[in-house]
Amino acid sequence: MNFSETIFPLTQLLTSNHFTIAESSQNFIKYTSESVIITIAYSNLEYLFYTHVGKDSNSLIELTPLAVKTVFDEDSFQFQSTLTIENLISLLKDKGQSILLGDKTKLTELEEFNDRRLKEFTERIIHLQHLKAADYAWEQKDYHRFIECIEQTNQKLLAPSYLKKYKIAMDRLSKQNK
Repeated sequence: MNFSETIFPLTQLLTSNHFTIAESSQNFIKYTSESVIITIAYSNLEYLFYTHVGKDSNSLIELTPLAVKTVFDEDSFQFQSTLTIENLISLLKDKGQSILLGDKTKLTELEEFNDRRLKEFTERIIHLQHLKAADYAWEQKDYHRFIECIEQTNQKLLAPSYLKKYKIAMDRLSKQNK
């Protein structure tokens, strides 16, 4: 795959909309306008393109199919892991035209979407850490610690087996305290 040839139609679209090429290397290009930065990177290992968009270099957000669906209400790419160059061009010519125009509202929505995803990811990791600690406490028959760990989880995400174990642990602790 020749990166330069593959991204040429995108380069034409962006340069005709007041973007310039700020940086370019073998499998990477950075386009800039007065208010938007777009980067495209190609992974030879995965055969995938990764697109990032933002107001500046510190606020670049990956333009994933989920981000596109959520922020731009475009679900044409929802079953893909990343956008192709053709997908990106299609988006920019249609529902994502606000990126070309430097619409700060859409860029802020992308940032907020990314912040929510990062928060959810962090909460999920913490939840799994508490479950791992609860499993260890259960194996050790440390019911007091098991209860503490379960109470620190998001109980809406718990499997029914944990709720049953929680009840058993509560029963065993109450019997011990009698």
